[in-house]
Amino acid sequence: MRILVINPYSYIHKDIMEALTEMYGKENVNELTYLFKGKDVYINDEFAELLETELTKIRYDLIFSTNFYPVIATVCHNKNIKYLAWTYDTPMNVVPCSQMEYDTNFMFLFDRLEVQKYLKMGYTRFFHMPLGVNTGKYEKIVPSKKYENDISFMGKLYKSQLNVITAGLKGELAQYLNKLVVTQSGITDRYIVDDLITESIIDSINQEYRKNGYDLSINKLQLSYAVSEYVTYLDRISILEVMGRRYDTHLYTYEAGEREKDILKNVHIHGPLDYNEEMPALFKSSKINLNWSLRAAQSAIPLRALDILGCGGFLLSNAQPELMEWLEDKKEVVLFHNIDEAVELAGYYLEHEEERMRIAAAGLEKVKRDFRYRDRIRKMMEIVFDKRAGI
Repeated sequence: MRILVINPYSYIHKDIMEALTEMYGKENVNELTYLFKGKDVYINDEFAELLETELTKIRYDLIFSTNFYPVIATVCHNKNIKYLAWTYDTPMNVVPCSQMEYDTNFMFLFDRLEVQKYLKMGYTRFFHMPLGVNTGKYEKIVPSKKYENDISFMGKLYKSQLNVITAGLKGELAQYLNKLVVTQSGITDRYIVDDLITESIIDSINQEYRKNGYDLSINKLQLSYAVSEYVTYLDRISILEVMGRRYDTHLYTYEAGEREKDILKNVHIHGPLDYNEEMPALFKSSKINLNWSLRAAQSAIPLRALDILGCGGFLLSNAQPELMEWLEDKKEVVLFHNIDEAVELAGYYLEHEEERMRIAAAGLEKVKRDFRYRDRIRKMMEIVFDKRAGI
């Protein structure tokens, strides 16, 4: 088995390379580094030539990448080489496109409901695969007094483009989008936005843009994601503000502006942390690590949650369906359904250290056992190369 791994500088690339080389031998796994940021991922002659040149040197059985890149799919299709793409972003980093239809593709998404969405659209090359975590690398990181916080949250605040979208609208359409945000904000156990944004709504919005001379057009995916980002922004700002009034709460992000600092005046706001060294130290040192998933991630266990568990940190998270499926609430993780419940749970576990430590230890053992990269990759390989499955 000869494998070429495309390195787009993703967080999980090194973990994937480590697992693949252990499984297939260092001599059988090569990598090709290319930074796609700011470049076309659909038609990219520069990268296509780079990849095609590499394929003339060695006969590969598989091309592997973190996230799906249509330009890689095209080259693999033309060369009749299997292409395995495992996403760690949801929604996907690309919009639906013809390159998704190639029979050489094997696209693994970590959100089960997103897989179902693409299957309903008629695409057949999508499969579900939760993310993994490399607990071994985190064992080398030691806790730090610098991060001995009661409550810590590391992540984006998700500043949405929804205000840009609504700026060109008046009357009923603007009111509809505002009501959509309010309605979704009050519902935490499911994502209703996609069902409530119809194609007729999209047509009406674009017609009003043209009528008002607003130089913008939008599709359903763009609007849905903008609403998701904005609702997530409200989620995270709200829970941090309430936590900050009660507990020693710390936010680590690069997205806090003056408005956010004013709202979160009781929260200690810091800049972003290095993913490989500082982040694990934070998760190991904080009493409670807070997570509230991006609303567009309808069922998945996010990478950040697995990182927290993989560091042996205590995870207090919104109740994602796959979190509830894989981990036992109050024994390996603690889940909340609204802000009031989150605040109450935080107070309880800050006062019950032994119970908190026991849950964190159980969560670590769970991901050590069931979320290993080697196991994830082995399952994907079984799908890619299982001829009996008719693939």
